[in-house]
Amino acid sequence: MEALLDPDDTTSDLLAAVRTSRAVAEQADRDVLIAAARFAALHSVDSPQKSARLDGDVFGDRMLPLAGPGAPLVSEAAAVEFSAVLGRSTHAGKKFLGDAVELRYRLKHVWARILDGSLLAWRARRIADLTRPLDREVATWVDKQIGPYAHTMGPVQLERAFTQAAALFEPDVAAAAAESEAVEHRSVTITTHETTPFVGTGAEQGQAVLALGYLDGVLDAADALDLEQAVASIARGLLDEDDYAHASLDVRRAAALGVLGRAYNSGSFDGVPGVTRVVELVIHTDTRDLAGTGLVRLTNTCGLVTIERLEQWATTPGTIVKPVIVVDLADTIEAAGYVPTARQRRQAELIHEKCSFPYCQARAERCDLDHRVPYAAGGETSSHNLTPLCRQHHRMKTHHGWRYHRIRAGTYRWRSPHGYEYVVTPAGTIDISEDLGPPLTLAA
Repeated sequence: MEALLDPDDTTSDLLAAVRTSRAVAEQADRDVLIAAARFAALHSVDSPQKSARLDGDVFGDRMLPLAGPGAPLVSEAAAVEFSAVLGRSTHAGKKFLGDAVELRYRLKHVWARILDGSLLAWRARRIADLTRPLDREVATWVDKQIGPYAHTMGPVQLERAFTQAAALFEPDVAAAAAESEAVEHRSVTITTHETTPFVGTGAEQGQAVLALGYLDGVLDAADALDLEQAVASIARGLLDEDDYAHASLDVRRAAALGVLGRAYNSGSFDGVPGVTRVVELVIHTDTRDLAGTGLVRLTNTCGLVTIERLEQWATTPGTIVKPVIVVDLADTIEAAGYVPTARQRRQAELIHEKCSFPYCQARAERCDLDHRVPYAAGGETSSHNLTPLCRQHHRMKTHHGWRYHRIRAGTYRWRSPHGYEYVVTPAGTIDISEDLGPPLTLAA
C-alpha cells in the first residue's frame, strides 16, 4: 500500500505546489477560450446575408448565430467537431464557442483581460452569458463599465451592472422585466435516477435498490401555499394506511405528491380530464444478469425495483398494463425495404438508450435510425446496420465527413473529419485520439 505521507513533504512546499498547479490550470482554461475564439474566426462569416444560401440548405452546412447581435456567424459542422474535441455534447460545445465569440467580438475590454491573464475564464464566460441577449450598443456600454474591474466582481455585482445597463438604455423593457421576474424564474424539473445504496443481499438488497424520482421547482407563492396545504393534509391521511402507518413525515409527504398525480391521471379532479398511467412491460430474452435477484430494470427511469414494487404500481386503480412485443436484443432483425420496422426501432432504442454520436445525450426514441452502410450503397435494413443518431449528428455523418464502424451492439468507433477518434459505449464516450500535431502558442 502506498504511503500517504512522503518524508520529504513540507507544508510550505505543498502549499506552493497547490498554488502553482492552480495557476497552470487557470491559464489552461484561458488558452482553451482563446483557441475557441481563433477556431471560430476560421469558420465564420460576418453577416447573415453572406450565409443566407447555407441557412436555406437543410442538408448542407449552416452558419449559426452563437453570440449576440453583430458577432460573426459560425459553421455548424465546425462547431460539432470542436465540441467533440472539447469533450462535451454539441449543445455544450456550441455554448462554449459562443462565449468565446461574444467575448472577442463584442466585449473587447473583458477580452483584453483574458489575453493579459488577469481574468479567470469561467468569470469571463459568465459575463458573456449575460451580455449575449443585449443589443450591441448596450453590450459595448457594459463592457466599458465592467472591463477594468471584471476580475474582482462577484455574481451580485455583475447582475447589478446589467440591471443598470438595461435601465439606462431600455427603461420600459427594464420595468416590464422587473414586474415579470418572478414569473420568468418559475419552473419545475422532475427527473428519475437509479440509487445505489446496497445494504445487503437477496430481498434486503432488492428493497434498497430503487428507482427514485427527484423534483426541483420554483413556484408562485400562492401556488406553493396551496400545494403545501394539500401535501400536508394527504400526508396526515396516509397515517391511516397500513403501508405508511409507521413511515416518517418526509416519506408520507413524498408519497402525497404521488397521490395528487394519480388523482389527476385517474380523472378524479372535478372538470379536469385525466391521463391514464400506462405501464409498458418489455420482456428481454436474456435476463441472466438479474436472474434470481427478485429485481427488474425499468427502461424509462434506468433504475431497478423489486418485482413486488412493480406489481404495486401495475395494480394501482386506473393503470393500464400494456405488454410490448418480446424483443431479443441479440437477434438480427431484417426488413426488406429502406424504412426500419417498429420492432427494429424498439430493439435499437433498448440497446442504445441515446444517440450514438460522441458525447450526445439525445434520447434514442427521438433519433433517426441511420444506415451505417448507406442503403443506396447496398447497406441492409437490419439490426447490425441501424444506429440511432439525432438529426443533427445524422447530417454530420452523411454530409460532413464523420465516419464510424460498429465494434459490437451499442459500441462504435468514430473518426472526425480532422482525424480525432472516439469510442462510444453504453456507459459514455472515450477519446482515443493520438496527438495530431504540436500545440499552438496562444499567449498573444
